[in-house]
Amino acid sequence: MKLKKNNALKTQNTTKSGYLFYFLDNEWRLDGSTVINFQSLSTLDPETEEGFRKALCRYAEELSAKHTYNMFYYFSAYLKKTATNVISLATLTNYRASLDDDTEYKLGALKGFLLAWYEWGFNGISKEVVDYLEELTLKGNPKGNAVKGACPYSGPLTHNELGALIDWASNAFTKRTLNLKEYSCFMALVLTGRRYVQIRSLRSVDLIVREDSSGNDYVINCPRAKQRGVGFREQFTPLPINEDLYLLLHNQRNQSIQYVESSLGKKLQPLLRKKIPIFVEESRVNRLSSVEDLETRLSQTPDYLHMAADSAYQLLRVVAIKNTACSERTGNYINFTASRFRYTKGTNLARRGIRGVALAAALDHTDTQNIGVYTENTEETAKQIDEVMAPLLAPLAQAFSGKLIASVRDAIRENDPNSRVRNGKSKNVGSCGTYAFCASGYRACYTCSSFEPWIEAPHEEVLNEILAEREKQKELGISNNVIQSTDRLLLAVEQVILMCKQTRSKKGS
Repeated sequence: MKLKKNNALKTQNTTKSGYLFYFLDNEWRLDGSTVINFQSLSTLDPETEEGFRKALCRYAEELSAKHTYNMFYYFSAYLKKTATNVISLATLTNYRASLDDDTEYKLGALKGFLLAWYEWGFNGISKEVVDYLEELTLKGNPKGNAVKGACPYSGPLTHNELGALIDWASNAFTKRTLNLKEYSCFMALVLTGRRYVQIRSLRSVDLIVREDSSGNDYVINCPRAKQRGVGFREQFTPLPINEDLYLLLHNQRNQSIQYVESSLGKKLQPLLRKKIPIFVEESRVNRLSSVEDLETRLSQTPDYLHMAADSAYQLLRVVAIKNTACSERTGNYINFTASRFRYTKGTNLARRGIRGVALAAALDHTDTQNIGVYTENTEETAKQIDEVMAPLLAPLAQAFSGKLIASVRDAIRENDPNSRVRNGKSKNVGSCGTYAFCASGYRACYTCSSFEPWIEAPHEEVLNEILAEREKQKELGISNNVIQSTDRLLLAVEQVILMCKQTRSKKGS
């Protein structure tokens, strides 16, 4: 394989396992046991080869060595089977026809890789191919998936996967692994289901809080995108948000305003402050010479100071590299893109019975002709977790992110009586490793990275309490969406119980 060598591609990268590799090398070592050899790959069209390497490089940085190698293997198998050197609609159609029910999962896994490749803006994938892939419904590996259903690599995230990502991001922000800009942008994509360009287009004035007799109402006046004949920030749709997201964006807004003021060395007038993007392009702000220059930019080239597309995707890439949230379906790090959050939003709305025009409006579509792209039938993956499934999925989901300790003597706050965590029967189940204020209750501790459960504590009592509560909710006919809200908690408690049993078993042997 011969790829044109240019300075932009002479970069050193780091795999998720911490191994260094060069983009143009024929061999990439992904971990201690896994190596990709590009010389074993069929000769590719140069544009396709560069796009393939770029997409695979991101997988190597963001996902496990095994999963990255699998994408290389499945792509290589596709090339050999179709005797092609490009990715086209015709060759993909022929490749699918060559697969049976037991091997269709190979294209299913490759589908997620190809869609991510296209969304990241790399060459080699056409819109025609993407449209074809998005319409495909493919079976997963019948032997490998803990939960069957929609594609675990490109389809909507399950309730637990979404919860895993939110929990991880919250803990990462608390530990300062994610900065405010990374965290607020990521959560805006996760919780709103809006296109990335819409999040990038937000300005300070778009963040609204309204007070009435019943309390506060939080809204984003979200700019519309992809509507014909509509320019930058010419149309808006009010989008209700929760207080947590409002406060995140409020703090990010203040940070952006302070950055502009610091760069200019002047305080801005209130009216001008409202025009500052919530997510700014810092390098362009640094080039501003005066307040007058700022005003000129905002009026003549209104998108200039907003975070650019390249910067935005780089930000999401950084978040993905740092991500350690795992899928209960694959046991691997969760692969995400901005579009995947959008698919998830659409699917969750459809589960609640929202259809047609209402669903199109919720996803900010002008009509209903394209909303099918953003939803999938996830009846099987939407099944609530019960006491039979939880032990099987708990190790894969990794819902517990704290540290198991033998007793209070090993706790960070060993001598602090206020650090003890008690269950509903006032029995100690662990310690809290942080001094930060928390009013979430003891059950929330099981998904908190600061929780230190004790090995000999009665965690089974917590598990039984959750199961009894869910059973009662079923009997009362409460919505599955409400019942599923404790899925991840159930997995976390089950994981702690399994870890305690394994630790006691090792001590006894």
